[in-house]
Amino acid sequence: GMLVPIYILVMGFTPKHSIPLSNITVFGGSLANVYLNASKRHPLADRPLVDWDLILMMEPLTIAGALVGAVLNKLLDESVLVVMLVLLLSYTAYKTLKRAVKMYSAENEHRRSELENDVFDDDDGDFA
Repeated sequence: GMLVPIYILVMGFTPKHSIPLSNITVFGGSLANVYLNASKRHPLADRPLVDWDLILMMEPLTIAGALVGAVLNKLLDESVLVVMLVLLLSYTAYKTLKRAVKMYSAENEHRRSELENDVFDDDDGDFA
């Protein structure tokens, strides 16, 4: 999600070039990870580290999405691509921020309850 904006804003590529470039970057990273992790075993269970069944289930849809995206990249005008990218990144940022606020609230509530348990010696409110 961050490669396309980095390629556009930092490196100065157009959206038409940034999208395929990010795809090939992710592909290269995936190849490196498969090469490094294919022979490793899970540390806590007697199974491979890579879940090959999950890969077989997910990859057809991933490939289909990449093909649809490649066709849309060819067909759509650059301004439409930019609007779609902004909408996607805005939605992703909103969901991430919402999850972060929820986690922050939960952590603060947990800290607050720990502090209350440490400060009070018993239920009558006397300080320790």
